[in-house]
Amino acid sequence: MRKILSAIILMGGIMCAAPGMAAAGQSFADALASLQAKKFTQAMSAFSALAETGHGRAEFMLGVMHEQGLGVAKNARRAAGWYLRAAQHGNASAQYNIAVFHQLGKGVERSDAAALKWHAAAAAQGHHKAQNNLGAIFYTGAGVARNLVEAWKWLTLAADGLTGQDRKVTLQNRGRIERDMTADALAEAKRRAAAFKAR
Repeated sequence: MRKILSAIILMGGIMCAAPGMAAAGQSFADALASLQAKKFTQAMSAFSALAETGHGRAEFMLGVMHEQGLGVAKNARRAAGWYLRAAQHGNASAQYNIAVFHQLGKGVERSDAAALKWHAAAAAQGHHKAQNNLGAIFYTGAGVARNLVEAWKWLTLAADGLTGQDRKVTLQNRGRIERDMTADALAEAKRRAAAFKAR
């Protein structure tokens, strides 16, 4: 199965219901604008202030800045630390990134169990690349019992949200798995995929 190594950044808008949340949302938007304008010191300061309050998306962006060397020296260990904090606060992109870091032993100890845990958390939120990797994990049995039903389910869900070459490879891998499945197993996999609802 093809490993997807690139980090993705999901920067959707923030729904704010309370004044404090509105201020945090504006601060995050300002920090993103600073980052896009390559005002790295300003962006780092703003993201750091938000991260002190447990703002998962700011923690994620600090991970991105350390991983990519945006205004700081590239540092996989620091990036992993920020991704882990953001993952613990429920950020699906950070969960995906820390899972990949654990698969590669990048900035953290290589761990199939940790990769499984964080890919599963991101996949449950509908993160398509995490779903793809989770399908691969269930197919290969890396850190978990091999399970073709779960592998097929997660690859199907991933394919629904992937595009281009990523989608093509995912569907090819699903086809390989399908050839090894009984009719009953395939029916169960289809039922599980249809029943899935992202958290």
